[in-house]
Amino acid sequence: MARIKFLLAFFAMLICVGGVAGAYFYWKKFAQPEIVVNRHISGKGGSTLEKPDLGKRHFDAAVALLKEGELVSARDRLLYLMEYFPESATFAEARRIVGELNMDLLVSKIPLPGKVEHTVKRGEALVTISSRNKTTIDYIMRANGKTSEFIFPDEVLTVYPLDFAVRIALDAGTVTVLDGDKLFKEYRIVDRHLPADLRAPVSTAVSEKVAWSDNQPINFTDKNYMNCSKWLRTGKIGLFLRQVDTGSSGGGESRPYGVMLEKADLEELFTILRVGSKVDLLK
Repeated sequence: MARIKFLLAFFAMLICVGGVAGAYFYWKKFAQPEIVVNRHISGKGGSTLEKPDLGKRHFDAAVALLKEGELVSARDRLLYLMEYFPESATFAEARRIVGELNMDLLVSKIPLPGKVEHTVKRGEALVTISSRNKTTIDYIMRANGKTSEFIFPDEVLTVYPLDFAVRIALDAGTVTVLDGDKLFKEYRIVDRHLPADLRAPVSTAVSEKVAWSDNQPINFTDKNYMNCSKWLRTGKIGLFLRQVDTGSSGGGESRPYGVMLEKADLEELFTILRVGSKVDLLK
């Protein structure tokens, strides 16, 4: 009797083992999740498991929003991607697009928190309007499509308080504009020439904004202002932000000190940075 019970138990165990093995075989062959992909590694004769790019769907969704003209929603979707999926292959492109969108939104008529319309009063000038609204003359001109300093009573101008900070990362080769703790836009350093005794880290601020034409400084009322060379001086000796093609227009120096950017990039920085804007120099 005991032998019969032993045989029955043995057969039952075989049936259980067979069932488990069969279930595993079925899962492995037919039901294994599709997101796990076998990728052949060339030259190694083996395979590895490719990790799914969970940020790509957010990138694709942002691109779709862009095509629909939903710039704010597209930017916010990309910011979400950058915060939660920094390992995504789309991260670098998302970062670039966010910068372009932020700049487009800033100088357009699209409403943003803090962006208001100012009605010009008799006796006002761009200097006073920019000062009272904590913005820049260049921003007012660019956001309102102006090519001269002339304004008129009852004219409506878009203004926005500019409170950006700049982080210059020498090793990374980037100049990053921050809006609080968030990325606004990032620019590529083309060249740099800094004094030997200027060593990072350094914290300073924009101390002067200079427009230069025909070897002399000019202001926004000059007819050559729109096409002149511009640079930003900081409170640290030798630390300037300049356009790469300054040459002899940079104040008479054979090779001026500074961090050099493309002309269009420096124009944007000149537009959105005020005297007093924080500047950090990092290695």
